[in-house]
Amino acid sequence: MALKYWFEFTDVQTITHKVEIYNDDFVGDSTQIYGSCALTKAGTKDTLESIRGGGLQIDLEATTLLSFNDLYSENEREYSVKYTRNGTDLLFYGWVSPEGLIESFVDDTWIISLDCTDGLGFLTNLSYVENATGLQFVGKQSGLEIITNCLKRTNLQQNIYSSIGIYYTGMTTTENVLANTHFNSNRFVKDDNAETYMNCDEVLRSVIEIFGACITQYKGDWYIYKPNELFDNSELTFFAYDYAGVALATPTVTIDFAQGLGSQINNFYPHHVNKNQQLTIDSAIGAYRINYKYGKIENILDNSTLLNQGTGFQNPSNFDVYDWNVLAPLYIGFDSNNPGVGVAVSNSSSTVIVLESDPLNVTTTADDTFSFSFTQKSVNQTAGVPIYLENNRIGYRVKLTNGSETLYLQSDGTWLASVASLEVGTTYIGFTNLTINANFIPFSGQITVQMQDALNSGFVYVSSIIINLNTNKKGENHTFQITDKPSSKIKDVKTVFNGDDASDFYIGTIYKSDEATPTETWNRSDSRQVAILQIMGEEQMKMYGKPLRVFSGDVYGYIDYLSVIAIDGISNTLFMPIEYEYNAQTNITKLKLKQILNNLLPDSTYLGIDYQLTYDYGNVVEPTIVG
Repeated sequence: MALKYWFEFTDVQTITHKVEIYNDDFVGDSTQIYGSCALTKAGTKDTLESIRGGGLQIDLEATTLLSFNDLYSENEREYSVKYTRNGTDLLFYGWVSPEGLIESFVDDTWIISLDCTDGLGFLTNLSYVENATGLQFVGKQSGLEIITNCLKRTNLQQNIYSSIGIYYTGMTTTENVLANTHFNSNRFVKDDNAETYMNCDEVLRSVIEIFGACITQYKGDWYIYKPNELFDNSELTFFAYDYAGVALATPTVTIDFAQGLGSQINNFYPHHVNKNQQLTIDSAIGAYRINYKYGKIENILDNSTLLNQGTGFQNPSNFDVYDWNVLAPLYIGFDSNNPGVGVAVSNSSSTVIVLESDPLNVTTTADDTFSFSFTQKSVNQTAGVPIYLENNRIGYRVKLTNGSETLYLQSDGTWLASVASLEVGTTYIGFTNLTINANFIPFSGQITVQMQDALNSGFVYVSSIIINLNTNKKGENHTFQITDKPSSKIKDVKTVFNGDDASDFYIGTIYKSDEATPTETWNRSDSRQVAILQIMGEEQMKMYGKPLRVFSGDVYGYIDYLSVIAIDGISNTLFMPIEYEYNAQTNITKLKLKQILNNLLPDSTYLGIDYQLTYDYGNVVEPTIVG
């Protein structure tokens, strides 16, 4: 971008402040103007609020010769702004909002105020789609990919730093959880029968909230962090990426966010000013519920329509059926006039397994039913048209295994150890459909679908294979309650769209780095191995399980929004900002701080929290206090 306007000023401590306004289409020399600025963050009641948007308020001196009418724009992302303090300290990077400009008809000189935003506020109105093309994302994506896709929608190319001390079982503490967990991109389409995309704000929250993390702009870049981890150690190590999610040359950075605050007479800087400091108490939380929406998959098979590459009969080197394993390529055919994959009929009493699906993870559910169906078409091998062929068929096998036991689906819906071949043996012309409604899955394990050649001549085109779970369960309720003298205050039910499940039947399932193995248990560098949503709920209760101190007042001096603050005179207590405004000209920071608690505690401390997992059958209600 080309620099169009800029101004500089010094504050009461002679520290230099500079604001620069850029525009892509501008050609020419930049113009020095006159103004001042104030850095702000959106207020919140919650130290665990996941999205912490910010802004910059600019006051400009306008004249009849320079009224800044050009800053009016239909596009709120036409003029970008950078604010730098003390020469090198970039504090804000964002966009000029084309609102609030006022031109005087009376005076020759006047002040106009511009509101600038870091772009996080845009995300509520922007669909989760590819930024350049507007197309829907498909397949599995890492948490890091999802976050970068959301942030790209701000059109600001900022680095991304993440520090989240949560690890799924089998993951090392030297790995970034966001880069090593994967989510189904289809989860971010709303269940309204209209394929409405979730907005980027919803998607961004859905990924970082389950880890108890927040995102904010800090030093002109995006930082993702867990507030509760700052209690024991104000120093965090971040994994570093560019705006596209590519690791930086220096892959990690360590930052100390500790900040002291007190009175001037005790030689503190920054220090209290204006005699308006107050301490109040915010009540504790007695109960909290997380509602996890599964997001049912109508067909858990990848590439259920058997999309492929190839022409005619192929050999192993150049024939591929995506997400399927081609075991006998010489029995595979392709015809542009017929959808799917053609399986050759061998005219032999022996059978050959031709195709096998990638394994599917399933869990045992006594109240659920399972169905298997397919669509196929008999075709004359020479003419390539549907013909009347008696018993021209291929066979299907649906295999369930847990490593020690193997069962096969039978045509009557039962599961037996005997190998079953599910076939269509009737006389037909053209397409044939068959559905087998099965009993509940007898044990947890993996399901694979196999296709095999069978009797007679010609070949059969398979255009669709569907595996479905019929269930009344919509999701899970994770409920937490303080057992010892609980507060009567209840936190609002929190809806999340992803969680742990050993099954591929739900699009909300979280996957490990291999994109195939569902996550089941997690830890925070301790011995406890529990579900991610149990950790999320326990962290909420540990942070709000007792009354919290709230500090408000003016401070002389600059304080970073992302900081953990110890206040002189309040021992063994740490605070984080929940409201924030820094006036660059007066060097005064208006603060509202909330106490944070240490939730990274030994196992025994969790005995004070009652945790219950129940299933959601469509009616989610708030919990009530039992104790």
